[in-house]
Amino acid sequence: MRPFRLVVLLMLLGAGVVGLAPLTSQAQQRPTLPSQQHATVQSSAAVAQQTLPAVNTAALRAEDRERTGRIGPYRYGTTLDADFSPERHGTWEQLPSGRWLWRLRLQSTDAVSLSLGFSPFHLPPGATLYLHGPGDTIIHGPYTAADATAGEHWTPLVPGEQVILELEVPAGRRSGVSLTVAQVVHGYRALPGRANGPSPKSGSCNLDVACEEADPWREQVRSVARYTFEASGSTFFCSGALVNNTAEDKTPYFLTAEHCVSTPEQAASMVFYWNYQNQTCRALGSPENGQETDDNPGDQTSSGAVLRARYGNWHQEGQITGKSDLALVEVDDQIPTSYNLYLSGWSRAGNATAEGVTIHHPSGDGKRISFDRDSTRITGYATSGDTHLRVGNWETGTTEGGSSGGPLFNTEQRIVGVLSGGRAGCKFDGATDDNDEPDWYGRVAPGFRQGDYNGTTLADVLDPLNTGTATLDGQPQSSEIDRTAPAAARDLRVRTVEPGTNEVTLAWTAPGDDNRTGTAQKYDLRYDTTRIETAADFTQATPVDAPPLPSPAGTQETAVVGPSDGLRSGRSYYFAVVAEDQAGNRSPKATPQRKAVLAKQIKIEEGGLTTGVSTPISETAFVLTETQKLTVSLYDVLGRRVRTLLRDRKVQAGFEQRVRVRTTSLPSGTYFLRFVGQTFATTRKVVVVN
Repeated sequence: MRPFRLVVLLMLLGAGVVGLAPLTSQAQQRPTLPSQQHATVQSSAAVAQQTLPAVNTAALRAEDRERTGRIGPYRYGTTLDADFSPERHGTWEQLPSGRWLWRLRLQSTDAVSLSLGFSPFHLPPGATLYLHGPGDTIIHGPYTAADATAGEHWTPLVPGEQVILELEVPAGRRSGVSLTVAQVVHGYRALPGRANGPSPKSGSCNLDVACEEADPWREQVRSVARYTFEASGSTFFCSGALVNNTAEDKTPYFLTAEHCVSTPEQAASMVFYWNYQNQTCRALGSPENGQETDDNPGDQTSSGAVLRARYGNWHQEGQITGKSDLALVEVDDQIPTSYNLYLSGWSRAGNATAEGVTIHHPSGDGKRISFDRDSTRITGYATSGDTHLRVGNWETGTTEGGSSGGPLFNTEQRIVGVLSGGRAGCKFDGATDDNDEPDWYGRVAPGFRQGDYNGTTLADVLDPLNTGTATLDGQPQSSEIDRTAPAAARDLRVRTVEPGTNEVTLAWTAPGDDNRTGTAQKYDLRYDTTRIETAADFTQATPVDAPPLPSPAGTQETAVVGPSDGLRSGRSYYFAVVAEDQAGNRSPKATPQRKAVLAKQIKIEEGGLTTGVSTPISETAFVLTETQKLTVSLYDVLGRRVRTLLRDRKVQAGFEQRVRVRTTSLPSGTYFLRFVGQTFATTRKVVVVN
C-alpha cells in the first residue's frame, strides 16, 4: 500500500503564549558586596555623598572637534582633582562580626561614566575595596593592598554619574588604612553599548574579530586589549598587545604607542580591558555594525603598569616624526589564567611586510581586525625616513581614534609595528569599505637598537637572554594550550512557538567549557527551512544576530528568535546551536527533535488513500496557531461518527502534530475529519479509495 498523508494547517486567531526574554550572563562570577552580606547595614541612600564640581562637557566636545585629524590618542573623559578619604568623608559602620564597613557616594552630574584614581592607596591585610553604581549592576573589586602601583591605584569605568565605594576592614585595623580618592574621571563620551550621550560608535566598515576572516588569527586576537590612561588632566583610550620574550617566562609585557603612554605616571594609571569584543559577526555596512552591543564582556580587567622601555618623540616634542613611537610596559597585576590571553610574537628583522593585519579597538569600542593585502613601505611618519611602515589602504576594515598603539602583524603573525596614526576611516556612515587613505605604524626594529627611557631598548626587555634572535613566536598566557572543546548543548528544544508574532523560544542546558565544566565564550545559533544535519548544512544556515552569552555549565538557557532575525509566517524552521570557547574550540552541533511551524492560514494537501493487503494507516498532520485543547473525530458521509482520534488533548501551537487512522475496515467513500478546539471548529474532507 501507499500511505495517504494529509497535512492540515489550522490558523487560530487570538492571543498566543508570551515568549520568554533571552538570558544573558557575565564572563566572570559577579562579586558580592559587603553591604549585601549583612542585613543590618544602612541603605545606600543613607550613605554620605560628595558632589564634584560641574563639568563643561560642551566645551570638551568642541575641543574634540577641533582636534579631529590631529595626532593624539582618543579622549573620552576629563580628570577632576579630589581629596576624599575615610578619615574625613563617608560613613563607617561596625558589622556584627566586628569588622568595619566604610562607604562613600560620589556624584558628578551628567557623567556618562566615572572611574577613580587613589593616591595614596594602602590597605591593611584582610581589607578589601569595591566600587559599583547605584543599581549594583557592575561591581569592580575586590581590590587589596597588592593592587597598588607605585603607591596608587586606578579603577575601571562605572557607567553613570554616581559611584559608590565600599571598604571592609578587619577589626582593629582601621588605623592601617591610608586611602585617598585623589582623582575622579568624569567620562563625557558615551560608553560602548549604552544609549547615554553622543556615541563614539566605530564606523560600520570595521570588521568584528568574531567574523570568520579572523579565524587564522585567533591567538593574536587574544593578545590585544584596549586600555585607558590619564595624562595632563584628560583620560584616553588606546590599543596595544601582550608580547612574548625570549625567556618565555610569561611576563605580561604590553607593547603600545609612545604617543599614548610615555611616562611612568601615565603607565601607572593604565587600566586594561581584556577580551573586550563582540561575540557575533555583524555584516559590513549594516546599522548594527556601526553600534556597540551589550555582549562585550567588560569585567576582565587589570590595573596599573610599569614603564620598561620607550622610543619616541611625544614625551619631549609632542610629535611622532623622527622616532618609532614605541612604548613597552609591564602589567602590574597577576592576570588570571581564566582570561586565556596570548603573548604575541615579534620580528625585529626590519623588513616591510608583503601583507599586513592589525587588531585594534576603534573609538575604544569592541575589538576589530583589518587586512592589508598589499606590501607596506618603509617611510617616516607621513614624511621621508625609516621609522615607520606605511599601509596604503585597508582592503578589509579600517582604523580610527582609539586604534592607536594597535599592533601590525606580518604574514608570519609576528608584530612588526604599532599604530601611530593616519587618515584611514570608513567612507561614510553605513559604508562597507574604508576611505582608501593610509596609516603609519612605528617599526619595532629601531626600538630594539635604541631607547630613550633610562637607555633601555626593547631588546633589553624582550630578549633578556641576549640571544640576538631576529624573530620570536608567541605563546599562550596559560601554561597549557586549550584544545578541549565545549560539550554539545544538552536538551536543545523548541519550547514555544508564537505564529501570531512569529517568535520561537528555544531552551537548552549550557554545556560549559572543557566538556561540561566552566563557561563557554559564545554561542553560534542558526536556523534553516530544511533540516540541519551536516556541518555543511550548519554553515549554510542563517545565524541569529544576538544569541545569549553562555552561562556556567548546567545552567538553563533560553533564546527568542523572531522577525528581527528573519523568521516569517507560513514557514517551518529547524534550529541548531554550537558553543565556542575563548581558544576557538567549537562544540558538536546540537539540534532539537522538532521543527517550529509559523502557520498563517489553513492549508490542506488533498490526496487519496489506496488500501492493500498490508495494514493501511492514514497519517494526518496539522498545526495549531494557538495552544488549546483539541478533539479530532472521523465522520462518514451521513454524519455518523466513525471514531474519535483525539479527545480533549492539549496541543501546543506551532508544532506539527499527527493523528493516525487505521483504514482497513473503512469502505471506499467520502469521510470528514472534524477538528474542534476551544476557540474554533473546522471540517476537512478525506476520500478513501480501496
